[in-house]
Amino acid sequence: MAKKTNNNLAQRLFSPQYFRHRLAYTDALPQMSLLGLIAGVAAALIIIAFRSLFELPLAHWLPAGTAEGFESLPPIWHLLLPIIGGALLGGWLMLFKAPARQTGVTHVMIRMVNHKGYMPFKNTLVQFVGGALAIISGQSAGREGPAVHLGAAISSQLGRYWHLPDNSIRMLIGCGTAGAIAASFNTPMAGVIFAMEVVMLEYTIIGFTPIIIAAVTATLVHNSLYGAEMAFMAPAIDFVSLQELPLILLYGVVLGALAALFTKVVTSSLRLAHKPVMLRMLGAGVVTGLLATQVPQIMGMGTDSILAAIEGQYAIQLLLMLALAKLLATAISVGLGMPIGLIGPTLLIGASAGGALGLISQQLITGPISAPGFYAMLGMGAMMSAVLQAPLAGLVALLELTHNPDIILPGMATVVIANITCRYIFKQDSTFIEVLRKQGVVFQANPVNQLLAQRGVVSLMNKQIAHHSDDDTNGAALTIEQGKEWLLVYADDQIVNVLPSQHIALDKLQDSIQQASTAPPCHFGFCSSRATLKEAWGLYHKRHYDYLLITDLDDQVIGVLPATTINSLMRVK
Repeated sequence: MAKKTNNNLAQRLFSPQYFRHRLAYTDALPQMSLLGLIAGVAAALIIIAFRSLFELPLAHWLPAGTAEGFESLPPIWHLLLPIIGGALLGGWLMLFKAPARQTGVTHVMIRMVNHKGYMPFKNTLVQFVGGALAIISGQSAGREGPAVHLGAAISSQLGRYWHLPDNSIRMLIGCGTAGAIAASFNTPMAGVIFAMEVVMLEYTIIGFTPIIIAAVTATLVHNSLYGAEMAFMAPAIDFVSLQELPLILLYGVVLGALAALFTKVVTSSLRLAHKPVMLRMLGAGVVTGLLATQVPQIMGMGTDSILAAIEGQYAIQLLLMLALAKLLATAISVGLGMPIGLIGPTLLIGASAGGALGLISQQLITGPISAPGFYAMLGMGAMMSAVLQAPLAGLVALLELTHNPDIILPGMATVVIANITCRYIFKQDSTFIEVLRKQGVVFQANPVNQLLAQRGVVSLMNKQIAHHSDDDTNGAALTIEQGKEWLLVYADDQIVNVLPSQHIALDKLQDSIQQASTAPPCHFGFCSSRATLKEAWGLYHKRHYDYLLITDLDDQVIGVLPATTINSLMRVK
């Protein structure tokens, strides 16, 4: 008998229903860790497929034999290739209606806020092909924006396929984001911080573990095929003297202003969002092509140009031209709706501006001074963090990309000053947030909403329910005697009322139910077991329900959630 009981317990614990319901709780760490592992593998595989889509043809076509060799093309192609690519992108996007053309990090954030984390397949397809077309055609593009979209989408779609609760879909998107960033740059720590600081806008203890697992797993899977190579191998450059700190702080202001300009150009370009998509893509291609005729280093992702700036291969005039041209080409293209990323370009903008400031420092400071490449690395972190308004993500990315511990102290100073300058002097929030505001989307980290979104309704519902119909009075009495706390009253196979069982006298069950039947019924509604407490709270406010009956995948009622229960939770918190 004991053995049979143990077998039944094991079957229940390892059943898909138990797994789904357990995810509704905030302490479902084993289950979320498993999902983090799966999301990391899925994100790595789709990033590998995405990289192969543009790197293999570029390595074959470009004279330099690498995916970053656009400078080696004949000068005429610096103009024509982005324009041709813009036309191809316009044709591709015209195959889809406007909602399906939404891509990138902002699309992921919108779907998290307004659509329970559901990521449509058409948008994923648009991003997969469109992002590759943009990079192949030499647009001023980063691969991390498409990577975040693809990693979040594959994780979200897996969660939907398995009918997981909505609060876990949100966590899966974080896992997919972290895995995508980690696999793209071989930076697992930056992937974790980016997911939580930029996309999810929250830090939670339970959130760190599955997201870390996803980032590590994605990095291992990616490195098993691509090798443990970094996006670029920065040389070891020392921080020479503390007398440089005043200038470094001043340069933080300059880089913060540059980040504000980037965001402003992006949001200004959004004014043309109503124009035909073909016209917008051609316009972006023309801008990039014209700028590339003067500064071909802006074409593509620019990791080779970042390394050249750090190594001091560029003169100050070229560095300044590269920073400004890359800023304009990328910001205009992003604002016009091209399905590209902006993080990689901000690293190049920061490296170029920082390298130029480093050369200026050599003229201003007598005595030992850090190499211009050190300032280029500081510029990378400052520009990225100010554009994203994510200082920790910028600093961690800087540390992982350069493998230089000397960068921490001056890096922290530059990052903080750049962020403050961009946000409080020039009044520019994260580029992603500013874009969402221009599109009329309110994206604000509300602590109450975050609390309710982290838990599913199953975690708070009362499962002790009894059922009563006219021909089953004895059965209802028996279940109430067994400790059931709620009675669902049926008429013609429909639930007509919900009664707390403590108000029902067992010896007068039929009379109690009859009295309840003649009284006005309580106002109740139905809610899926996949919903979050935030969704349930929205139903209460919209419909003024007294109770929600929680239904499982088979539409059977499995619990009761009174409005007072959520109220009590919020008062406790």
